[in-house]
Amino acid sequence: MGLSLTELLVEYLRSPLGLDEKAPRFSWQLSSDKKDTLQTAVEIRVREAKTEEEVWDSGLLSTDVSTGITYEGKALKPCTAYVVQVEVTDNYGRKAVAETVFETGFLKKDKSVWEGADWIGAPDFHVAANARGVFVLGSTFRMKEGSKRAGVVFGANDFRLLDHNQNEYGLEGENYIRYEINRAGETPVLDIYRVGYAKDDKKDVPFATVELDKNVNFDEFHCLKIVVDGDKAFTYLDEKPVDVPETAMGPMKISGRVLNPRGHNDVLTYPRLNEIGFFAGEGDTAYFKDLTVKNLRTPGRTFVEETPEKVASIFAELPKEEGCFAVSGTQITKDPSRGAIPMLRSNIPVRKDAALQRARLYVTARGIYDVHVNGARITENLLAPGLTQYDRRMNYQAYDLTGILKPGNNGIGVALGSGWWCDAQTFVVKNYNYFGDKEALLAKIVLEFADGDREVYTTNPETWKYFGDGPYRYSGFFLGEQYDARKKAVYDAFSLADFDDSGWSAAAKEPWELPVIAENRTFPAGFGRSWPQVHGGEVSFEGGYPAPVHVTAVRSAKKRLDQGEKIYIYDLEQEMAGVPRIHFHEKAGTKVIIRYAEVLYPNLPEYGENVGKLMLENYRDATSTDIYICSGEEGEVYQPRFTFHGYRYIEISGVENPPALSEVESLQYSSIEKFAGSFESSHALLNRFTENVHWSQLCNFINIPTDCPQRNERMGWAGDTHVFCHTALLNSDLKPFYERYLQAFEDLQTGEGQYPEIAPVGGGFGGVTYECASIFIAYELYEQYGDARILEKYYPGMKKYMEYMKDKGLPGAGSPAVGPLGDWLAPEETDLPLLWNAFYYREAVLMEKIAGILKDEEGAKTYHELAEKCRRYWNGTFVDPETKKTRTLEGKPCDTQCSYVLGLQYGIMEDREAAAKHLLRKTRAANHTVGTGFFGTGLLNQALCDTGASEDAYKLMLQTAFPSWLYPVTQGATTIWEHWDSLTEEKGFGGQNAMNSFNHYSLGSVLSWLYQYVLGIRREEEHPGFTHFRLEPVIGDLTWAKGSVNSPCGVIESGWKKENGRILYQCEIPVNTRATLVLPGGKSEELGSGRHEFTV
Repeated sequence: MGLSLTELLVEYLRSPLGLDEKAPRFSWQLSSDKKDTLQTAVEIRVREAKTEEEVWDSGLLSTDVSTGITYEGKALKPCTAYVVQVEVTDNYGRKAVAETVFETGFLKKDKSVWEGADWIGAPDFHVAANARGVFVLGSTFRMKEGSKRAGVVFGANDFRLLDHNQNEYGLEGENYIRYEINRAGETPVLDIYRVGYAKDDKKDVPFATVELDKNVNFDEFHCLKIVVDGDKAFTYLDEKPVDVPETAMGPMKISGRVLNPRGHNDVLTYPRLNEIGFFAGEGDTAYFKDLTVKNLRTPGRTFVEETPEKVASIFAELPKEEGCFAVSGTQITKDPSRGAIPMLRSNIPVRKDAALQRARLYVTARGIYDVHVNGARITENLLAPGLTQYDRRMNYQAYDLTGILKPGNNGIGVALGSGWWCDAQTFVVKNYNYFGDKEALLAKIVLEFADGDREVYTTNPETWKYFGDGPYRYSGFFLGEQYDARKKAVYDAFSLADFDDSGWSAAAKEPWELPVIAENRTFPAGFGRSWPQVHGGEVSFEGGYPAPVHVTAVRSAKKRLDQGEKIYIYDLEQEMAGVPRIHFHEKAGTKVIIRYAEVLYPNLPEYGENVGKLMLENYRDATSTDIYICSGEEGEVYQPRFTFHGYRYIEISGVENPPALSEVESLQYSSIEKFAGSFESSHALLNRFTENVHWSQLCNFINIPTDCPQRNERMGWAGDTHVFCHTALLNSDLKPFYERYLQAFEDLQTGEGQYPEIAPVGGGFGGVTYECASIFIAYELYEQYGDARILEKYYPGMKKYMEYMKDKGLPGAGSPAVGPLGDWLAPEETDLPLLWNAFYYREAVLMEKIAGILKDEEGAKTYHELAEKCRRYWNGTFVDPETKKTRTLEGKPCDTQCSYVLGLQYGIMEDREAAAKHLLRKTRAANHTVGTGFFGTGLLNQALCDTGASEDAYKLMLQTAFPSWLYPVTQGATTIWEHWDSLTEEKGFGGQNAMNSFNHYSLGSVLSWLYQYVLGIRREEEHPGFTHFRLEPVIGDLTWAKGSVNSPCGVIESGWKKENGRILYQCEIPVNTRATLVLPGGKSEELGSGRHEFTV
C-alpha cells in the first residue's frame, strides 16, 4: 500500500464545477501502511486542462499543512477547467501523487455574466385554491332596490372539512365563510357567517356582526374587500376599514377577525381560499361586477379575476344584467383552481460539421428547478439552486452536457416549483410569497466546438415555450404536492428533441428588478425583529456550491394500521425528512390523499375519538398533504419531487388496494453525505440516543441548518445552529455548508451592524444569544479546520457587530435589543441579564482570540479590555459575595445549573471552585436530571468533567427519569425532541400540541461530550485543524464504548473496554497528525498515526 493520497479537495469540494473563487484552497488526506507517518513536504501544480499551460507551481513547500493551502498562481480564467496535481513527501521519504479537476464559474457576480439571458416563467398564475391561506378577496356589487342581503363567499368545500377523517374536530359536511351586507334593520350590518368550521357553527346565525354606516346606500355599487392572512381577516368597504378588531391577549394585541376556531397563531390554518362565490338572500337580487383574488404581499398581483366579460368564467352559468353577474336568492361557489407548475422547454441545435468539445448549462431559479435534457434528468441533486438571501445573493449551478448533447437537435425541459421563493414561508402565515409571487428560470447553455466556435443559448421568450397543464398541479414545501398521473406523459416527453410543442405558448419574460417589499413588523412593538426589506439592491450570482441535497437513506414501512374507511397508516418506526415512494394499484382517476405526522394521538381520555390518528396540530400551517390522482397504469409509483416533509407516519386514504409494507418507502433527504462521527457502547438506550442525534442532524441539514424539518418554520434559527455546530462538525465534513450559512448572516447584517436571528430570510427574535452565532460559528470552523481565511472574511462584519453592541446596555441590564430569549425551554429558568452578559463576555473573548490570529493587536487589546469589564461586572452583579451562588440582576437567588455551566465553560466565573461545588450541588439535588435548555445542555457534562465530577456526568447522561437525555428514548423517541417531555405516556403532549417538535437537534448537542470525554477525542485550541489533539477518555459506568469523529486529516477512532479488572484501549490516528494520549492514572504518551492498543 505504501503512502497514498486518498482525498483531494478544491475549496473543500470534490471536483467542483462552476467554482466562483479566484484563489481556491486545496486540501487532501493521506493513508499509509506505516505508523507515525507525517507529511514533510508538498508541491502543488495547477494547469489549464485544455491548453496544458501551467498556471501555478508552488515549488517544494517544506510543510506538514494539508488543509486549506491557497492558490497563488496566475489569475484564473472564467468558465475554464483546471487540473490540480499534488505530490506529497512523507517522513520516510516516500512520495504520493494525486490529481483532481475543477472548473471555474463566471468569476464575476453581476447580471452581465448571463450574456443577455432573461428571467422567464409562466404568462399567468397557476392556482391551487385549497392551498392558499393568504389572499385579498374583493367584489364590487350593489343590491337591487328592496333587496336586503347579499355578499361574497370563500373557504367553501374545504376537503379537510368534508371528511371527518381529515380534521381533528371530526367535522364532515358543508363548509364556507360568507361575508354579507344585511340591511334588513334600521342600520345596515356586516354579517359574517362561518359554517362547518366548528361544531357550534350555525347556518342561520352570524358568527359575528358589525354595524355599518347607516348613510351607505347599497342600491349603488360598493367594493367589499376581505384581507385574509391565514387565520384572521380584515374587512374594508370602499377601502375604509369596517371590521378590523383588536383583541387583547395578555400584553399583546391581536388585530383582525379570528376566523379559525383553533386560534390566531401556531395552529392548523383555516380558512383557505377554496371555492369562492356570491350570495343573495331569499327574494333578493344583487349585481356583481366582479370577484377578484389578489396576493397580499407586494406586488399584490391579481391571480383570480372573474367578470361577466371573461371568456370561460367559472360563473358563466349565472345570468348577466347591466354588465354584472346577477344573483338571486341563492349561494353559488366555484373552484378557481387552474393550471399547474410551470413547464418550460427549448431546443439546442448542435452543429454536425464540427466536434462538440464542451457543453455547459449554467442555471438558477426563483424557486427550485428540475432539468431534463433529451429525456433524462441531468442531476440527482434535489431542491436546487438552494436557499440563499435571494435579494442579495443567488447560487447558480453548472452542469456538463458534453456527453448528453448529440449532433443535430436536442431538447431541454425545465419545471419550476415554488421552493423557498414563493408560496408559504416562515412561521408567520402572512409571509406568504416572501421573496416573490412567481417562479422564474434563468439559464444559459454554452457550446464550444473543436474549430474554436462558441455558441450561447439563453432563456428568453423568443426561443423558450411554456406549458401550464402538466401533472404537477401544485407544489409547496409546507402544504405538499398535488399530482395528476393521468397527465404524466407530457412530463416524460417534454425534453425530447422531437417533442411537439406547437400547442405551447411563449414563455413570459420576468423583470430583473423586482418591486421592493417593505420592511414588515408582525411582532408587537418592543418584541423581536421586523422582517427586513426584500429587494431594492444588486443581486450577486455565485457558483460552485452544488446545493447538494441527496437521498441518503431509503426505509420501508414496518407496520400498517388499518383505520377503516379506506384509510391506512404506515409506520416507519423512525422519524425522517424527505418524501415517500409509494406503489399504487388503483383505477384511473382514483384520488389518494397522503398525509404525514410525527406522532399519533396517544391512548388518553383527553384525545377522545382522535386516539390512534395522526396528530397534525404541531405542523400548524405546514399541513404537509400530498394529493395524487392515479393513472391506472400497471406499476404506478408516486414520488413527490417539489416538496419535502418531516414525518414518521404516512397516512394513505382513498385506496381500494392498500400498498404492501414493501411498497411504501421513505427517502431521506439531507445535505450530509456521510457520518464520520459515531458512538457505540454497552448501554442500549445511549446507543439509541446517539442514533437519534444523527437522524435529527440528517433531517435538519437540508440545504441549510434548520430548527425542524416538519412544521411551518424549517428555518435557520441562529441559536439552534450555533449550539449544535461543534457536534455537527465532529459528525460530518460541513465547511462549505456552514460558510454558506455565515454568508447569509453577512447578507442580512444591518447597516448599524446587527446580525439576524434567522438566516437566510431574517426576522425572528432572540437577541444576543442568537446574534452571536456568526462569531461563535466562524471560530468553531477555524478550530475544526485551521483555516484563518474564514476569520479574515467575516472579521469586518464581526467588528461592526461589536460596535453595534456598544450602546445596548451590556455589561449591564441590557436594552430590549439584547433579548428576549434565554436558555430556551430549560426546566429551570436562568436570569436573562445574567445569561446575556455571559454571552457578551464570550463574544468579547472570542473576538480577542480572532483579532490575535489575524494580527490585529489594537483589536485584541480592545476586546480584552471589554472582556475584563464584562467579567468584573458579571461577578460583581450575578455572584453573591458570601455564598458564591448566582443571583439575578435584582439580587434574588438564581442558582441554576445553566448559570454555573456558562460561568465555568465560558470562563467568566472568577471563583471556579465555588461554581463547581454549586453545579455539583444543583445536579445532585435534582437527582441527576437536567435543568438546562438549549444553551446550557451541550456544556453541562463538560463542566462537570472539567471540575472533577465525571461520575456525576455519567449519572446525568444515563439518567432515564424526566428531564434527561434518555427519558425521550424511553418514551419511544427516534429523533431529538424540542421539549424534554414532548410526549409522555402519562401526560400525552402536556398541552403542547402545537408548539411541539419531535425533530429538533439542539438538545442533542451533548453528543459532543460523548465524543470528547467518554471517547476522549479532544481538539486542542492551540492546534486548530486537529494538527495535534488529545486522547483522554473518561472511564465511567459503561462496560465498553467506542466511536469516531471527523477531522480534516481523516477519521479519528477511539474505544475502551473493561475486562478482568483492566481497561483495554484502542485508537486510530489519521496520517499527518499526532496526539497526546492520557489514560487513567495520568500517564501520558505521544502517539503518531496508525492503530494503537494499550492495557491499563
